[in-house]
Amino acid sequence: MRVEWMFGYLLSGVLLLTAPAHAERADKTKPVNVEADSVRVEDTKKTAVYEGHVVLTQGTLMMTADRIDVRQDEQGFSSGDASGKPVYFRQKMEGKEEFAEGWAERILYDGRNDKLQLSGQARLKRGEEELRGSLIVYDARSEYYQAQGSSNGVRGRVRAVIFPKGGASNATDQAGKP
Repeated sequence: MRVEWMFGYLLSGVLLLTAPAHAERADKTKPVNVEADSVRVEDTKKTAVYEGHVVLTQGTLMMTADRIDVRQDEQGFSSGDASGKPVYFRQKMEGKEEFAEGWAERILYDGRNDKLQLSGQARLKRGEEELRGSLIVYDARSEYYQAQGSSNGVRGRVRAVIFPKGGASNATDQAGKP
């Protein structure tokens, strides 16, 4: 097993999930570059742990974390757990000059079920639109988002900024008209 391939496949999947309008497709074919203070690889267990100022890039994708754990199951599905203060990612949207960005204390990816979970001051942003909550879950198969304001006994509210179909600049233009 090549951990680099597994890691690249995992992260491409993670970040393609975060934006239903589709992340840059060409990124999946680009090499994955990872920098960290240390890495531990256990080929027999199909795991890799990157720690300390982890920076991952692949095409237009950039991710930073304090730690990223990657696992692959017997059927070849990958899962990952990124943690940090915060974990951050940014990736260009397919066919647009805008980026999808996300922040959270922890990002979990389940490759078997195509689910992404951002927890701990979670925030997703695509262009000018934004979703915030204590927990954000995205199911890529059903293209279903769920956000919670409260989590683990901490009270909070979900916040969303959504622009009319014409876009952010159209909404700003219309707001100034009588």
